Amino acid sequence: MSENFPKNLIGFLSAIKRGTNETRLIKKIRDGLENKEFKMHLQFIVDNRTKRLVSSEALSRWETSDGEVIMPGKYIGVMEKSGLITKFDYYMFENVCDKLSKWTDTDFDEITISCNFTRITISEKDFVTKIKDIAERYEFDRSKLIIEITEDSIEKNLDVARHNIIRAKELGFRIALDDIGGGYTSLISLCEYKIDMVKIDREVLLLSNEERGRKLFLGIISLIHKLNLKVVCEGVETEEQNALVSESECDYIQGWYYSKALPESEAENFAREYMKKY
Repeated sequence: MSENFPKNLIGFLSAIKRGTNETRLIKKIRDGLENKEFKMHLQFIVDNRTKRLVSSEALSRWETSDGEVIMPGKYIGVMEKSGLITKFDYYMFENVCDKLSKWTDTDFDEITISCNFTRITISEKDFVTKIKDIAERYEFDRSKLIIEITEDSIEKNLDVARHNIIRAKELGFRIALDDIGGGYTSLISLCEYKIDMVKIDREVLLLSNEERGRKLFLGIISLIHKLNLKVVCEGVETEEQNALVSESECDYIQGWYYSKALPESEAENFAREYMKKY
């Protein structure tokens, strides 16, 4: 036992250190939310046929008080564990409502914005009340806001999630199901839930350089269209990927090939210049 004690002590002290660091990070995130340090970035989506900008996805970056820019992978998981994720989701939703309100009757009026909600938030019993209260502070066409969910969002609390999706659509919002073809995705969800569009997981596109992967990619698009849903292909980054997707029946294209995730001011300048070409 005495031989194991130093090793156990080191492990114990390491656990304390990790816990202390995480506690500090949680406090920093909480302060960051209060100080609006989490900034909305937009990645634009183009129509596959015309290549015109038709939509965008709201993403986030944490610009800390000391000037550091932190990617979502560093804080989303911590937010989920600490219970801050719902506050963050509604914070981003309000940012999207505000942006759509400002875009009304401007050059960007026809561009929709999709807003992501985590499985924890979409399963809250007061989800619809909260998004309704937030949206009512702003004037914009509700159909221009797309609530984007992953299938694990649905599976956390099946009945509540289904109810929330139905009620959100009744408020005029549209629904997109993310990550089809990967992760938790179940084809049954395409029939059971009131969704408007489906986003094909990037991993499916990466498999398309081989014949079976290509057939899978095209088959998913065909299936989704037979259900009268629209299809977005994510993760298009190379000329080869763009050529494949452009020749397919996919409705919309998202990825670095057309647009990176840009801060709000840069996003609008990018969109303005892009629209001059199409």
